Amino acid sequence: MGCGTYRVHSLFNSSAVWTSDPENIRTVLATGFRDFELGPVRRNNFVPVLGHGIFTSEGGDWAYFRAQLRPQFTREQEMDIMPLLFNFTLDVSTEFLFGKSVNSQTALVSSQCLDSGPEVKKNKDFSKALNFALEYIGWRVRLQGLYWVANSRKFRRACRTVRSFTDDFVRLALDPTTKKLIPDPDKTGKFVLLDSLIATTKSSEELRDQVLQILVAGRDTTSSLLSWTILLLSRHPKHLNFLRNAILEHFGTESSSKNAMTFSSLKACKPVQNVLYEALRLYPLVPVNSRTALVDTILPVGGGMDGKLPIAVAKGEQVVYSAYVLHRRNDIWGEDADEFRPGRWEGRRMGWEFLGFSGGPRVCLGQQYALNEAGFVLSRLLQRYDGIQSQDISKPLKKNLTTILSPGGVKVKLHKADS
Repeated sequence: MGCGTYRVHSLFNSSAVWTSDPENIRTVLATGFRDFELGPVRRNNFVPVLGHGIFTSEGGDWAYFRAQLRPQFTREQEMDIMPLLFNFTLDVSTEFLFGKSVNSQTALVSSQCLDSGPEVKKNKDFSKALNFALEYIGWRVRLQGLYWVANSRKFRRACRTVRSFTDDFVRLALDPTTKKLIPDPDKTGKFVLLDSLIATTKSSEELRDQVLQILVAGRDTTSSLLSWTILLLSRHPKHLNFLRNAILEHFGTESSSKNAMTFSSLKACKPVQNVLYEALRLYPLVPVNSRTALVDTILPVGGGMDGKLPIAVAKGEQVVYSAYVLHRRNDIWGEDADEFRPGRWEGRRMGWEFLGFSGGPRVCLGQQYALNEAGFVLSRLLQRYDGIQSQDISKPLKKNLTTILSPGGVKVKLHKADS
């Protein structure tokens, strides 16, 4: 990690600039935003599943899609969620987007529900297809410009399943003769993003692509954040006890609550926020990302013998930036940068040394939604349980980029509190 910026040449007569310098990342994501784009590899890989929306569009199209979604992520539009970890993000996301959960949580925990009808099977097929399609895209991206070589029949079938599932909800929402998916939101207070988007467009394809992209963002990121947070707490009982005491002081116990868990109260409980930020620092949701230069441009640092001079970036060249490396730089975070220490966030102002939710014009729209959702589940969990124990605490956490997004396969035991 001694060199923050360097250029890598590939076998296919192309090159990319790799960087973990905050100034360069700020230039790519914010101050030089118009000089860069997502690039054709990202667009062409995700479009078969997600279509055209906020995560796959550029320029005016991207600005339109973002403006369409921005009002839907205000802090007043909160929703209740199930106090369980596994599969809850998919259920919450589909409830938020479509007004109807796919109930993957129920299908998982109830053996009687596994084969109890066509609707359950349809929901399970959607969940499996989405998982496969996203994992497959991960392999396609590794091929860079040769991504199109990986285009199996199973992948194409999974894409059709995901898009067809979403099309059904869009069709119902657009059909004026069909009974609404939920009662009148003015009477129930329930917010459905799909119903809200219909006020801005009647294009079924646009609606499908927009809600699909938010579904993927809302499901995978929050579940990954919670998985890493719970695993880290299980390996650091001192921080777990401190957090639980703070939650009990702020919200009370499961049976004797003090304050309701709302957007404001969860955000005001700083120990919860600090733990989530520290988990995001050590295991960022997007450990490596990139932009492609639209014009010949420069980055402010990375050139010269000392790496402090500007560096040229040619039109069409990639700039790859690593949040994972940036978040573990000793010169920024201290000698204990690899350690889980939530207290480091006390009084700290976030700058470009932290990319938990990206930055610049493309900063994550759902940042507060995700923190609120994760904070709620974490608080409910520790209201009920006073201990989380990793079943294999001697096994070190893997740090390679293929496993960083999710601590899959790691099991923990929960100890029920007496209160």
